[in-house]
Amino acid sequence: MAMTEAVRAGLDRSLPGGGSIPLRAHQANTQWLEAAFGLAPGTVRSVSVVDEHSGTAARARLAVDTDAADVPGHLFLKFAPHHYSQHVLMNVFGLGAREVFAYHALGERPPVLTPRCYAASVNRFRGRAVVLLEDLSSTARFRTVRDSVTPTEAEAVVDALADLHIAFWETARFSGDLKPLVARAPAADRLGDLIRRRLLGTMKGEAANLVPEPMKRQCRMFFERSRDIDAFWAALPQTLIHGDPHLGNLFFKGDSPGLLDWQNAMSGTGIRDVAYFAAASVEPEVLRKIERGLVERYAARLDAANIRADLDDLWVWYGAAMTEFFLAAVCTAEAGDTMQPFEISRVGVERCVASVAAHDSFTLLANLVDSNRT
Repeated sequence: MAMTEAVRAGLDRSLPGGGSIPLRAHQANTQWLEAAFGLAPGTVRSVSVVDEHSGTAARARLAVDTDAADVPGHLFLKFAPHHYSQHVLMNVFGLGAREVFAYHALGERPPVLTPRCYAASVNRFRGRAVVLLEDLSSTARFRTVRDSVTPTEAEAVVDALADLHIAFWETARFSGDLKPLVARAPAADRLGDLIRRRLLGTMKGEAANLVPEPMKRQCRMFFERSRDIDAFWAALPQTLIHGDPHLGNLFFKGDSPGLLDWQNAMSGTGIRDVAYFAAASVEPEVLRKIERGLVERYAARLDAANIRADLDDLWVWYGAAMTEFFLAAVCTAEAGDTMQPFEISRVGVERCVASVAAHDSFTLLANLVDSNRT
């Protein structure tokens, strides 16, 4: 599969065509915007790229000159990454397609605050995906992954995550239009194991000095027992989870938090989102004081929606799910500056190590996985 997607990405970048989904920001021209909004030709006078950058996906802010009432003066475009290797990885793991499916799932009245989505489409033959979104730069507040939320903000985010999970709790749509969010292709799983083995098997990068030796040995279960881990989480009640709710993927409008970057959206157990957010976005010493209350708050919100969740189980799963952010943060740091400068990724590693140590999370996860197999 990786070879197939490498060839697909290479051909897509070199062959003409595919204009219905832009590969570069300048291809989101007047004709493309008119088609996206269903407007008559000539309605949009001009489109210009205000700024553009690329990482795991490419992002651009567009300025639009039009009299059409339904078209904002600025829009946000997310599309295939500029770098070839990032493009291949996006295709292998279906990140662009997942984001498209997520925005379709959230619909016109999403249960959680998100940017308004004006267009979202995927071309599987070429391996392209694009989302055209509301530009939040002048209406929302943003943080970086090095920042931390206050206890009050943490409660608001947990409420928002609960509302998202409630809306899709055990939905039949996972057997229908949302089936692509349920499982990855076996080849993607195998590649994931190879990447985790390379980055975690023998830590040689910047994270090596921050992760205790016993934890280095324990985290090998991510590639040694990945199927068992996936099977454990899949056996729990499923809902739509964001999958990557760190502070860099959040925004605030007033006191209300919203979620960005849905390319890791999937079916999963909701407490994984809660644990990931908490480990990533709350200073460890603050989190230790408030985390039990956050889990209780999450359980109460589910209960108010007639979803019964045992608090003791949720607390254990929360502790085990701290490993989720550990995987993301340590792999990012070990991948080096091509993924993220270490002065940024260092914060994530320090926070995840603190949370995993506080809960003995790898022992918890191993015990849960073993119990699930008996």
